[in-house]
Amino acid sequence: MKQNIKIIICGWWFDKFDNQENQTDFIDQLKFINDNNKDIEVFWACHKEPIDLVKDNFNWKLYENIGLEWGVYNKAFNDLEFEDDDFVFCIQDDMVIKDWGFIEVCQEHLANDDIKIIGNGFNYPYNMNPSEEARLSYWLKTNDRWIDYVRPENKHMYKETIQCLSIRGSFLATRWKHIKLINGFEYVNAPLSNGIKDDGTEFVLIDPFGNTSLYLNAYKFSKYFGQDSFKWLSNTYRRSKWMIECGRGNVDLPQDNETKPFNIPQEFLIDGYEYEEDKRK
Repeated sequence: MKQNIKIIICGWWFDKFDNQENQTDFIDQLKFINDNNKDIEVFWACHKEPIDLVKDNFNWKLYENIGLEWGVYNKAFNDLEFEDDDFVFCIQDDMVIKDWGFIEVCQEHLANDDIKIIGNGFNYPYNMNPSEEARLSYWLKTNDRWIDYVRPENKHMYKETIQCLSIRGSFLATRWKHIKLINGFEYVNAPLSNGIKDDGTEFVLIDPFGNTSLYLNAYKFSKYFGQDSFKWLSNTYRRSKWMIECGRGNVDLPQDNETKPFNIPQEFLIDGYEYEEDKRK
């Protein structure tokens, strides 16, 4: 059976990010890939109305703005047709791609069923007890446990405490049969709201919403795929020789200069190497 590649883009920033307008390199490059590869299908899953460059050149759909990237990916899963062996890439649109060769690299590694999921830069692990209060609940003061944010049909998956290896929703690559195994992605199924800092100021709870969804999925990835099935393109947060994941639409973040590469086993890295070009100087 033919193995196709589905690339699902979380559409939000489009051509305006990193404090600049008319940033169309990512979209233009995707168009070229989509137009010139019969085995690749690019689908834009959007949380706000896309620009004409997207509308005119891709299949796309506008979804209710709930669930951030994990929510929109999972909704797109329900609208697309897959074969079990299809390769699935989930990518946010505020992304700086340095080398699209990551598609072939990920495809080659995922062809080995011992590897089930690939992320870009390594991310922070987390020990999760599903019955403990979730990160988001701390700010909402709702006393919600992690498991309370899980879809009813998947709650049976969340029992014991485990160490969760995590992959950011900015970029991940896997195969459809692995997504089927965990019955899709989990996400906080509620609109973004505000929290209150210790000094009394309000702020939008983007990180707590996003990180709650991230680690709910990290739990399933770790439990059902196994920690030895993870790979990353780099041991540096958000960065690899292939791409830079933006943070809220920004290429550089204030904490970047203090963020050192993770000291992780070489077998976690896609090729066993770390690259100087990925590190912050």
